[in-house]
Amino acid sequence: MSNWKTYLLAFGLLSTAAIGLASCDNNTGTTQPPADPVVEGREVQANTTPQTNTGEEVIETKSQNQKENSLAIEPHQIEGVVVSLLNVKRSSGNTLNIYWKMTNTSSEDKTLVKCSAAWYCAYKLAAGAYGNGTYIIDSINQKKHLVVRANKKPVVSTFKTPIILSPNSSINLWAKFPAPPADVKTVSIYLAGVAPIEDIRITE
Repeated sequence: MSNWKTYLLAFGLLSTAAIGLASCDNNTGTTQPPADPVVEGREVQANTTPQTNTGEEVIETKSQNQKENSLAIEPHQIEGVVVSLLNVKRSSGNTLNIYWKMTNTSSEDKTLVKCSAAWYCAYKLAAGAYGNGTYIIDSINQKKHLVVRANKKPVVSTFKTPIILSPNSSINLWAKFPAPPADVKTVSIYLAGVAPIEDIRITE
């Protein structure tokens, strides 16, 4: 009889142990924590960061390109307007072409040319006004060259007037001059409303 009781007691203990182990396995499956949301957030941020950087790089690239493509940048006498000298190049007919750009860096419209009635108004922005015109100086030979004229009119870019430049916009200009001798490699440029831009290399 004692052997039978011992057998029943042992069977009971083994059954209890088996139930306990099954319970532990089930709890482990149901209490497994979800994926860490902080880690997911960092991954999303890491994925979006290059897009933000790309935008900044584009802006920086534009700024660098503007500087690289300009021979000189000077403030204009009209506050908020800057002048970028783009190129000085020899051309046919023993002439020299000057190219530049005016940009409104302010947050308001800027009037570059007010007049509109006289024929000269359309030429004024590039050619300048009487006594304050556009010209170049050959420093080696100490010669001043005025804008070339054809039919008594300056050979420069012309525009419908009045000329009003909106914020963050630009206007491109050019003017033609008699070319200095071939051995002259630099000139100084005088644009109306801008400080002298000196010793600029000529593109052949």
